[in-house]
Amino acid sequence: MEFPLHNYLNSLRDSGARVEYISAIRRNAQPLVDCGLPVILTLGHLAHVTDVSHGILADIIKRQIDPYRVFAIRKRSGGKRFICVPEKGLLTVQRWIHKEILCAPVALRKLSCHATAYAPLSSHIVNAKRHIGAAWILKLDITRFFESVSERQVYRVFRGLGYRALVAFCLTRLCTRVLPSTVDHRLRLRTKRWQTGDQRNQRNFPGARVIGHLPQGAPTSPMLANLVCVKLDADLQKIAAREGLTYTRYADDMTFSGEVVDRAAAIRISREISIAVGHYGFGINLQKTSIAKNGGRKIVTGLSVDGEVVRLPRAYKDAIRQELFYLDKHGIQGHCARIGHKNHLSYLLRLAGRIRYAISIEPVIGQRMMEKFLRIFPTFLETEQMVAQVFVKDD
Repeated sequence: MEFPLHNYLNSLRDSGARVEYISAIRRNAQPLVDCGLPVILTLGHLAHVTDVSHGILADIIKRQIDPYRVFAIRKRSGGKRFICVPEKGLLTVQRWIHKEILCAPVALRKLSCHATAYAPLSSHIVNAKRHIGAAWILKLDITRFFESVSERQVYRVFRGLGYRALVAFCLTRLCTRVLPSTVDHRLRLRTKRWQTGDQRNQRNFPGARVIGHLPQGAPTSPMLANLVCVKLDADLQKIAAREGLTYTRYADDMTFSGEVVDRAAAIRISREISIAVGHYGFGINLQKTSIAKNGGRKIVTGLSVDGEVVRLPRAYKDAIRQELFYLDKHGIQGHCARIGHKNHLSYLLRLAGRIRYAISIEPVIGQRMMEKFLRIFPTFLETEQMVAQVFVKDD
């Protein structure tokens, strides 16, 4: 709430509210206050707190509108990833839910210490460091991670935090999205998480009986996915502890490392992990499952974990060195013409970003790259600053 609970209750008394009503408000609100969570009693209350139209939120909850702009980006491994960007009003509400509820201390305490994505002080670097120097690395990837989290699972997260059923339902609907039945093939499955109930009701009230999922691109989806996976993380950690392995999960990337007897044992463990993951409604992308042992290439969340510290993969460094070589040889116009890149500035900004990332992982090597980059383009930093100022003015 924007002010202490007792002030709100006093205002109700001053307005002549019935004692029974005030008692009910206190009974529903006090547990949330005690946990340090914002008190939300109704959809109207949420609309007031976030300063977003109650009517718009009601239409979203009823599934009468689809407030997302959807676009596809190509994956490096092939195929497409669909990103759902919420419209302004919903984006405001989702950002509020993320900050005030999903990142509240009581919610963060529920997270597994083995989940290394999205939470404060977590990163892909933290994830990789836990596997430094391991003899064996087992990596498995969850297919369509966010889209595999159902509306029912999200509802249980909000109920578990202490919100009343109706409020939890509203919060859930505001954080999930539905696809048309002709597109969402999961609706044909007979699994409980995706059952749509009475199909006659669905015909009478389109969208009302459709089960939603987490949209990739919503600010609430990452933390909700982590909270949904708390029990999964616990089960996978039990497997890891029994086998003497270290376990981490960075979003949909699960990594197990340590000593394994042989490849047959590694395959057996991988199968057991797949079964445990399937128990929670997720599927494993078999094309991304990998087993590496001493002498093999060990990459965890994009970083090499051979040796005593994390390093950039050799291919990453070689690619930057190659680009710098050709830029020095052909110039920006000649090089971009060779690779078919029309926007010279965006190319340089992207390359500078990659070099800065290299500096954050391997400072000595990365700094040498940056020095060469600035020798080729001595005015780049001034240009970059001008671009940044333009974006600040636009905001």
